[in-house]
Amino acid sequence: MRRQLKRGFTLIEVLVTLVILTFGLLGIAGLMAKGQRIAFEAFQRQQAVALASDMAERIRGNRLLASVCPPGPACTTYTAGAPIITPLGTGAFYNDYRTGAIKDCATQVCTIQELAMYDIGLWDGLLNGYSEQQSGTGNRIGGIVNARGCIEETSNTSLTCPPPPAPASLFSRTLRITVAWQGNDDTSAPAGSNCGVGLYGVDTKRRIVTYDTLVQQPCP
Repeated sequence: MRRQLKRGFTLIEVLVTLVILTFGLLGIAGLMAKGQRIAFEAFQRQQAVALASDMAERIRGNRLLASVCPPGPACTTYTAGAPIITPLGTGAFYNDYRTGAIKDCATQVCTIQELAMYDIGLWDGLLNGYSEQQSGTGNRIGGIVNARGCIEETSNTSLTCPPPPAPASLFSRTLRITVAWQGNDDTSAPAGSNCGVGLYGVDTKRRIVTYDTLVQQPCP
């Protein structure tokens, strides 16, 4: 009788152990899932920083078209190509590049206006995920979820330029480059730029990275 009672208690202990182990494994699984979400958020932020830095370098290399066209033919500036109200990332400019409507400045000689359109077209494609496509199908994979890009001028010192015929001098413009995307979880609404507002439902799912770059231009 005592031996049977001991066996019964042993079975109960095993069942209790299994229940505790099951709850422990469920907790570990939930922790792993949360860790993956956090890692994906960090990956997207890293990609956004790289995209913003890429456009900043392009603008520095073609600073005369940062925000205002120089005298001459009509052109599209970087700020006009990626305004807050219609941010880049839909693929429209990149499609123009693929069809030849935007000149390929990597293989051809371009004017500063053509170079600006080339930069805008490529950046639009990067935001849209064309840099990572599945072989055979062409489906875009990876990248940032619903990425959008905006460029806005936040300040300029052109009012300090001396009137002609003063010696040639420079003034500076500050451009804010913003990459916005859709996050997984709700956080506080981001501040610093309205790029992407209204595109992701509630603003608490909108994520942004901003990059301010200073360019100098000749006084008019």
